[in-house]
Amino acid sequence: MKFRGKFDKIASNLLPAYFAMVMATGIVAIAAAIYQILWFAKFLFYFNIVAYIVLWLISIYRIMYHFDRYRADIQNHLRAPGFFTIIAGTNTLGADFLIIANNRTIAYILWIFGIILWLIYQYTVFTSLMFSVQKQPLNKAINGGWLVAVVSTESVALLAAQLASMDQRLLLIALIMYFIGYFTYLMIMPLVNYRLFFFDVQPKELTGPYWINMGATAITTLAGSLILIGSQSDQLIRIYPIFSSLRPFIEGATFLIWAYGSWWIPLLFIMGYWKHFVKRVSLKYDSQFWGAVFPMGMYTVATVRLASALNLPQLKMISNIFIYVAIIGWLYQFGVFLSAFRTIFLSRKANVEN
Repeated sequence: MKFRGKFDKIASNLLPAYFAMVMATGIVAIAAAIYQILWFAKFLFYFNIVAYIVLWLISIYRIMYHFDRYRADIQNHLRAPGFFTIIAGTNTLGADFLIIANNRTIAYILWIFGIILWLIYQYTVFTSLMFSVQKQPLNKAINGGWLVAVVSTESVALLAAQLASMDQRLLLIALIMYFIGYFTYLMIMPLVNYRLFFFDVQPKELTGPYWINMGATAITTLAGSLILIGSQSDQLIRIYPIFSSLRPFIEGATFLIWAYGSWWIPLLFIMGYWKHFVKRVSLKYDSQFWGAVFPMGMYTVATVRLASALNLPQLKMISNIFIYVAIIGWLYQFGVFLSAFRTIFLSRKANVEN
């Protein structure tokens, strides 16, 4: 009974953005696989499967027994964008199955599931927020977490591009989703910048989601790079001539958004230094920091693929360094996660003994 009570409490308070754990673990696994750290990639892959299943079990329980809270989150401007991590997590796990396990069937099933989730959550969340009667001012309603809307869309694009060898029509879907995600970034990012530069910023507000400022550009870069790599086929050009005319534009647009995302990286580290060393906010477990680990891994993978797509091998010098940033970031977050989990377990054990 004690365990059920603890589980019920965890489920009722589950942060919608918790699937960022799956996103972060999945992309760091892919980065490790690219750099031939195969034992670590496989460990992350199997851990990710477990994390994905457990998070879905908790989410389903929450829908069944705490639907009022679930619905309230969908109508909350700060928590609602977290639901987009479910989409991105699903597609990232699909990419894991494709790249690490070489299992196209499960990857394709997860991609289909990801599209269904994209349709459900994109339109449910945006509709709920649009017609909400409890709207908040911009400085309280928006942060970098809103850019997970971009990440979720681009995750559909990049997995479609990776699966296009099975069916070249998927590359056209990837292209459409790439542009939707790109334009969504252009709409949301100015609002995030406006909030940061023209309103007071409290240290506690500078959580992991602001790393999505860069993470959204990284996944857009990766999607664009995979489309460029996959669109070199003469057969594809015959079927979809649009790829030939759009290729120079995609090259420029993809390099542009990678460059802007790269500009954010030093500023994000400065923000972290200001929060923890100037304002003395303790380095304790924060579930939202998974939203920072994901961009670290995504930037690594995106830079590698961009270097190949644009024939710029010099860019790999950046990813050769950032792979270690991503791994250290994941290990740190996983360590404090285990510590927090152990604390919860020990407190439950103490309560049972008492």
